[in-house]
Amino acid sequence: MKIEHLQKVVVLVDAYSSGNDLAHEFIKKGYRCAHVQSRKNLPTNLLDSFRDDDFFINLHYEDNNTVSTLKDFDVIAVIAGCETGIEVADDLAAELHVNGNNKNTSNVRRNKYLMQQSLIDANLRHIPTYSVTTQADAMCHAEALLNDYSKVVIKPVDSAGTDSVFVSGNLDAVLEHSNRLLNKSNQLNLKNKAIILQPFIDGEEYVVDTVSYAGSHKICAIWKMGKGSYNGCDSICEFTELTSLDAQTYSTLKEYVFSVLDAIGIEYGAGHSELFLTSDGWTLIETGARPHGAGFPALSSLALKRTQIDEFVLSICSPKQFLTSVDEDYKPLRHLKIKELISSGSGIVESVKHVDTILNLPSYKASHMPSYGQKITFTTDVFTSPGWIALSHRNYDQLTADYNFIVSLEKQGMFNFHE
Repeated sequence: MKIEHLQKVVVLVDAYSSGNDLAHEFIKKGYRCAHVQSRKNLPTNLLDSFRDDDFFINLHYEDNNTVSTLKDFDVIAVIAGCETGIEVADDLAAELHVNGNNKNTSNVRRNKYLMQQSLIDANLRHIPTYSVTTQADAMCHAEALLNDYSKVVIKPVDSAGTDSVFVSGNLDAVLEHSNRLLNKSNQLNLKNKAIILQPFIDGEEYVVDTVSYAGSHKICAIWKMGKGSYNGCDSICEFTELTSLDAQTYSTLKEYVFSVLDAIGIEYGAGHSELFLTSDGWTLIETGARPHGAGFPALSSLALKRTQIDEFVLSICSPKQFLTSVDEDYKPLRHLKIKELISSGSGIVESVKHVDTILNLPSYKASHMPSYGQKITFTTDVFTSPGWIALSHRNYDQLTADYNFIVSLEKQGMFNFHE
């Protein structure tokens, strides 16, 4: 038998976007990585993020054929790299008899309506949510919601990011957007067979990154989100800031998030939960059964002793060590804030204004900004943000001053476009 067949193998399903940093970490630990693409029609922007050299084999999911091929190897784990891989990862884990989440509840972890229903079943705070498949249903539920709430939120039932999220208090606008979404394809190339309507919840927005093993959960990072309205669109991300909470608020967050993970069936693996902190307490927006995307775990290494990816890899390679660490206090070592860039223009980029000044800010650490000749559009969601700038410093006042300086540049227009 060849020596490589004696090595343990980690299978990654759709190792794109949030999952494209995982394989390298397992390789560093001496494991080999196999890749499975969940379906043929994945979006190009996901496929373009694939790192082929990280894998010794790349398969397209074909039920029993894929399982048969993978059974030739000593598979120790099956991981979903991003949203599109969750259901196939659960299925393969069951077929290969390795730890994983229950494949019979995979749809709860992908369908935002079923996710909220699972919170109701577990007697947890939730957002009233209606799943609609017709214009008539949309009108009925929108009218009812607007009788009790000032605004309605509409979004696809199984997409990702802020794809097609629309907020309005105008019934005609709600119906127009609903009609535009129904039976159209979303950013994951899935047809919107249903959309959801929810009341607009007023509260501070947070993201909590977790890792679970055998039902034991650990908080790896807490991020505070800043969002606003730009270019005629709502819920555009302005910043994501690593944060800590006072003891009582942290305790209530931990209890609520861990109960949510139990309710939606995340026993193993990474979790990425978006929540509101309202006057009534913590309230889930949605949870992804996968790592935080957009390179945030790597950026968090600027301020954390161990990142979500570090903890995830540890839970698989050294589960006993991970389990002994789950009660460790979460505490950032430095301040960290990522400015999400927002474009108020569209065209071919000639240059980024004031780039040298930005790179020399005291808290500047890293960035991803448009390059010469790159086409960018008006920012309308997370997918059309032209980049980000990461700031980290021990002095919060310095970080805040640098952030505000970048915001002032952005308001003036950060990009020169070719005429």
